[in-house]
Amino acid sequence: MKNDDMAIATLVLGIVGLILCFIPILNFIGLLFSIIGIILGIKTKIKFNQSEVIMKGDSLTTSGIVLGIMGIIVFIIVITIMLAFTISL
Repeated sequence: MKNDDMAIATLVLGIVGLILCFIPILNFIGLLFSIIGIILGIKTKIKFNQSEVIMKGDSLTTSGIVLGIMGIIVFIIVITIMLAFTISL
């Protein structure tokens, strides 16, 4: 049995979004990837719950959603730190 492609895409988007959110210039792209990963993950979770066939990849989807949420949190922290340094100058 093969993992669902949408679940793998959710995980990849979550990982890339989280990594890019740490980089100050690319963090808006990371935010975009994180949001897309969360939306795709929620759609995949709904598809898994409605499916009558047993599909692999539910844990990948959950991990991708969690990484997407962590990416948004990191984005907020990085932007806050950047604004604090900008205001203090």
